[in-house]
Amino acid sequence: PSRHYQAFHGGLRILTESASAKLATPITVKRDEIESDALGFNPRERSWNYLEPWMGGTWRLRDIIDYQTEAFESCLYQAAIHREEMLRNFYRIAQHQVARQAPWGFVIPARQRDPGATRRMLETLAFGGVEIEKTSSGDHVIRMAQPYSGYAKALLENQQYPDLRMYPGGPPRRPYDVTAQTLPLLFGVEVKTVTTALSGPFEREKFEPAPPRQTLAAGDTDTWVNLNRIWDAGGQVWRNPETGDFAASDGDAPWKRLERPRIALYKSFVPSMDEGWTRWTFDQFHFRYSEVTNADIAAGALRTRFDVIVFPDQPERELTTGFTAGAMPPRYTGGLNPAAVEALRKFAQAGGTLLFFNKSTLWAMHHLAIGAKNVVEGVSNAQYYSPGSLLRVRLDRHSPLTLGLPEDIAIWSEQSPAFDAPLSIATYPASGLLASGWLLGENLLAGKSALVDVKTGAGHIVLFGMRPQYRAQSYQAYKLFFNALLDH
Repeated sequence: PSRHYQAFHGGLRILTESASAKLATPITVKRDEIESDALGFNPRERSWNYLEPWMGGTWRLRDIIDYQTEAFESCLYQAAIHREEMLRNFYRIAQHQVARQAPWGFVIPARQRDPGATRRMLETLAFGGVEIEKTSSGDHVIRMAQPYSGYAKALLENQQYPDLRMYPGGPPRRPYDVTAQTLPLLFGVEVKTVTTALSGPFEREKFEPAPPRQTLAAGDTDTWVNLNRIWDAGGQVWRNPETGDFAASDGDAPWKRLERPRIALYKSFVPSMDEGWTRWTFDQFHFRYSEVTNADIAAGALRTRFDVIVFPDQPERELTTGFTAGAMPPRYTGGLNPAAVEALRKFAQAGGTLLFFNKSTLWAMHHLAIGAKNVVEGVSNAQYYSPGSLLRVRLDRHSPLTLGLPEDIAIWSEQSPAFDAPLSIATYPASGLLASGWLLGENLLAGKSALVDVKTGAGHIVLFGMRPQYRAQSYQAYKLFFNALLDH
């Protein structure tokens, strides 16, 4: 829905992307060097949506500017010529949405396991122009008889992505982006679909800050912001290891005082979008952290500076080799060398925690002698394909990583690994894995692990076969990530 926001809102969408010229360095590309299969079409051939193919040659910053300018001016020119038609269509689209009859609407009950995530989900919908009402009992109501009901419906319902193939019996056709955007599953919020009209009275929702609380519930996402603010103010934080709840004052046993974790986030010189999303997540929840590079890790003595080191989703090759010599200035080339591997091993042995997300887990398994195996490594897309989907897992409720979570949740899978390991914290069920999106190869994942906690000396290595902070949207899975940041 983000790519088609304008379609749900009756507006125009302008999105342009241009090939890079190494910032401002002209490049020369021969025609036969241009890809012949890009997202299902051949950019060397003229097509209905690609009228003038670029056939190769020299590509400059000037070409990028001209290309972008022409696209914008063309769009504005068409809007000016057809302004009356566009305004009329804007009205018609909204009119069509208001006339929607099925379902009648959605109800978000007031009583939720995670009040903070619930409020954030509602704010997200309201930011997109969705009208939200409230009943006298505090339940939230979203009627479909409103101009932007299609937008709300697309975000609140589960997706059933079609099984599209390159040709009959062939490999899957890659979607442009992902195949699931179900906010209730991402946020861990209960939402009910209503088919018959509810009677009021209703009042328009007004979003107000959550009131301060002495005890901070483990199931409430807002808790993590509050405990970091307590630490920022110089206060102390206690946690009940049985319930996972936090408090700003000392309590009777079994409450234990927590030390603020010293967090490091690995930053490869090969840019990683997931590293950026991880920084954004840390910033939004007021976590303090430092960024570490290959050289910082190879220098060793990590345990004296950090308690946790986080490796975001990144291919193993980029972690191992980074940019090759000559591709960048020397200080920006290379990856995690043998000295860095040894430093990380010593860090975990000395009591540190290493967190690896999604594809970076492959590097950990191949370099840190972890007793885990990725069962889908080397499997073709025709056999296993999960291009941005929400999959069901069952959690081990005895693990400190699952404090504040229900037994069954949905996690974000994006060609994610699945593990054979002795200690599984999140396990795929025997069947019915797909909650929303598209999945091929369910049988390969059934009964395997999506989250592994490996004891290493005095520390831990945690393998996330998922992106627990996916685009800063997976509020429910945040708790797996945040719990792992604390001493466990």
